[in-house]
Amino acid sequence: MTQRRTGLLILLVIFVALILLTLAQSPMVTSHQPLTPVAPFYRVFPDLAVLDIMAMRMRSPETDDTLTLLRNEQGEWQVADRTGTLEAGAGTALARTFALLPYTSEMQAETNLETYGFTPEGVLSIEIILVDGGSHAVAVGFRTPTEQGYYAFVDDRPGLYILDRSAVDYLISQLRDPPVA
Repeated sequence: MTQRRTGLLILLVIFVALILLTLAQSPMVTSHQPLTPVAPFYRVFPDLAVLDIMAMRMRSPETDDTLTLLRNEQGEWQVADRTGTLEAGAGTALARTFALLPYTSEMQAETNLETYGFTPEGVLSIEIILVDGGSHAVAVGFRTPTEQGYYAFVDDRPGLYILDRSAVDYLISQLRDPPVA
């Protein structure tokens, strides 16, 4: 029994010593620096909100495949040019991608637009109809030489935009494999 008490006493002393060592250590100083994006991006349509979009259409000029979505009177997205039902949340995800469509830079295009993938059309055509009757159009060309973005013309703006690759890849994947059950 005394051997047991001695063992418990030793464990208690070790435990107290560990607590004292922990308390004696100086607190670790961590610096919390805000994360900065690798490359800044801007929105192609900075004032566009998801609820501003009434209809949206994507078309592949290469294959002539289309995906057209319309918002019904209850505010739900429906497929207009395919049979089946749109997967839950898919219309909102596409509308959000259009509303937030990011670009990293803008440049002046050379006269030969084939350099950018417009022969005469690009690889993806996007049309957006707004609730107020307005509209937007985006013609997407080839990927940039760095493979980080796509060339694009927006509405009747004079510049050539470099769109974020991940957003355009997502849109192309949705057109190729529509979220329709």
